[in-house]
Amino acid sequence: MKELIVSIVIFLTMSGNAMAAEQAVYTLQDAYSAAITSYEGIKISEEGVVQADSRVDQAWTYIYPRLTAYGAYTRYNDTLPPNGGAFLFQPLGQTQASLVLTQPLYTGGRTLAALRAAKTMQESSRSVLTSAKQEIMLGVADAYYAVIKAQRIIEVSKASLGRMERHKKVTEREASTRRTKVNTSSLLRANALVEQARINLIRAEDGLKIARRKLGLLTRLPENSVFAEPSPLTEPQGTVESLMETALKYRDDYTSSKLNTQVAKEYVTITEGGHYPQVYAEAGLRYQDSSPATMMDATTYYGGVRLQIPIFEGGLMKAEVSEARSKQRQAELSAVLFRRNIENEVQEAFINCQTINAVLDTAKRQFEYAKGSFDAVESLFAEGLTTSLSVIDAEQGLFLAERELTAAAMDQQLAILRLQKSLGVLGKKV
Repeated sequence: MKELIVSIVIFLTMSGNAMAAEQAVYTLQDAYSAAITSYEGIKISEEGVVQADSRVDQAWTYIYPRLTAYGAYTRYNDTLPPNGGAFLFQPLGQTQASLVLTQPLYTGGRTLAALRAAKTMQESSRSVLTSAKQEIMLGVADAYYAVIKAQRIIEVSKASLGRMERHKKVTEREASTRRTKVNTSSLLRANALVEQARINLIRAEDGLKIARRKLGLLTRLPENSVFAEPSPLTEPQGTVESLMETALKYRDDYTSSKLNTQVAKEYVTITEGGHYPQVYAEAGLRYQDSSPATMMDATTYYGGVRLQIPIFEGGLMKAEVSEARSKQRQAELSAVLFRRNIENEVQEAFINCQTINAVLDTAKRQFEYAKGSFDAVESLFAEGLTTSLSVIDAEQGLFLAERELTAAAMDQQLAILRLQKSLGVLGKKV
């Protein structure tokens, strides 16, 4: 008996947890966080940051001294001279070992330039990561608002179906009271419109399933989750010119473009420095032991400075430096072009916001007119003062107005988000 009770308690607990999981409510911020932690595109950018950090560590290694150990054992077929003697040049076996310390003193400026370039690329990789996060956030917001829009369309379709069923009942009452051809025709038309309203509802429910699926692909959230409606967003204020200045200040991809210009400039220094004289300080320890022993067997310590001067390379320096300078000019032109594209993107997003605001205001008035018209026509039809065609026209007008208002409200929020994305402030506290 006790085992049965325990089993029932466990079952009820698991069922309760399952129901709680099914009814989990997620916000837009939850969707953002889920996508950023699971989306492959973000992980790719994060790996880019890891690689950039490693490149900085690599650049430091060319500044630090290097300590290298060597070791070898050689076995010969005979001694030289063959019969041995006081002066033995070649033993039967020989062991050699050395330890060499090398410190770069002058490398034409390329070592420090490589370090500066690596640090700049490190900063650029973080800008790329932030930009990638904003891209995925905008994609998630698009999918999230599509779910909210689909939910509202279902509500609108249900309301339309309810109105049509209410109209059908009135028409049935009229047709049962007075069996005329006109009333019979009106009843058939009402039945057809009820079925059409059901079709609209089915399509709206299908649209919600598709929207949930798309959101789930980005966020990995359960498709049966409950998604809360976000709070209304506030449109960024200012003129187009001031918004462009904001974008140039906060756009991480533009920052990355400018940093790439600095990297290209450093690569010119790196390329030139590779063809300048190189100076290194060296110190070492060398050990040699032979069997039989030779006069060269000893432990030797040494130190000095090594100078390396390229004299003739067949025009290699000129060609490589010319290529590096071309890449620098290319990076500078790309930054200028990117700036122009950003300005155009901000202007387009700003105009789109103004247009959607105007559409939303018009859609609100349209809905008010359509709602007032339907209420008046439905009241008149109930009193027998107008035809069913008038009710049908008013209902279709109200249904379309509700859909238009819903779409405009969602489009306005997305337009604000796109403007924030074009300004580079999406997800930032500025």
